[in-house]
Amino acid sequence: MISHDRHFLNSVCTHIADIDYETVIMYTGGYDDMVLAKTQIRSRIEADNAVREKKIAQLNQFIARFSAGTRSSQVMSRKKEVERIQTTELARSNIQRPYMRFDMKRASGRHPLEIKNLSKSYDGLKVIQRFTANVSREEKIALIGRNGAGKTTLLKSLIRDATGYGDDAERQFAIDSGTVVWGPEVAVGYFAQDHTDSIAKGTTAIQWLQQFDQHATYEELRGLLGRMLFSGEDALKTTDTLSGGESARLIFCRLMLQKPNFMVLDEPTNHLDLESINALNIALQAYKGTVLLATHDYDVIDEVATRIWHFEDGGIEDFKGVYSEYLSYTHEREQVS
Repeated sequence: MISHDRHFLNSVCTHIADIDYETVIMYTGGYDDMVLAKTQIRSRIEADNAVREKKIAQLNQFIARFSAGTRSSQVMSRKKEVERIQTTELARSNIQRPYMRFDMKRASGRHPLEIKNLSKSYDGLKVIQRFTANVSREEKIALIGRNGAGKTTLLKSLIRDATGYGDDAERQFAIDSGTVVWGPEVAVGYFAQDHTDSIAKGTTAIQWLQQFDQHATYEELRGLLGRMLFSGEDALKTTDTLSGGESARLIFCRLMLQKPNFMVLDEPTNHLDLESINALNIALQAYKGTVLLATHDYDVIDEVATRIWHFEDGGIEDFKGVYSEYLSYTHEREQVS
């Protein structure tokens, strides 16, 4: 199987075939076992090379010092030793790793979002029913539940009234009833599930990005794109030709450039490889702003979320705690019932 789901690979796989360094190496265990073993092997080779290089330098010093003298036999012996202990040539990794860091231009107020009795239905089917919640600054809320349960519907219902976000198409999304109040100083960054529609066609990646900060220099934009693996001529790719993964990484460039203090992310890992998902995971953990995150990646949920909104049977359960606590809570509830 081929998968970018770390939780799945750790839970299911007995062996991992790692394609890297111009070869394929088989490791026993799941993904995390592979990463640990691979890192240890690489570290041992690098440490062994460092010892060998030091020894070779010492031998070459002796050879250079006495090559023209009377100690020719010793010089020849050391030349042979240099040939014998040559370092292992390390191939470069095939894997590219992006770097994400989400900063804020300014902090929001203490209560950036308030939702009161929000309802939304489609053709008579009630998807969200009178949902009420208050979101505090720096909370990271994971929206979980099966596909079609209403996670995207809720995010669109919220983003339509967001301050600091100017997509007219999203503002046309209608709700049945209820109110959404965004607090003072809130600046929202949005990653839509259908994110390819968020990128205008007929321009280049760097031109599209520049519109979100007219003061950013060409070098700053190239540096930001380079961190997200748009190196060299890739920054000049036309937006019409971008893959799903490239489009996702370009939107993350926009979020890093805009520096919002409240991020709304709808299935951001769908088109990302494992390295990009890990980079996003680390960046969200370090982010000082507030997050609403809809995802099926349970490692991201477990390591990022401080609060859970679980969508099921037309309702939303609001659990104020991390994912591991939520699992314990649901297990205990099932045992009682």
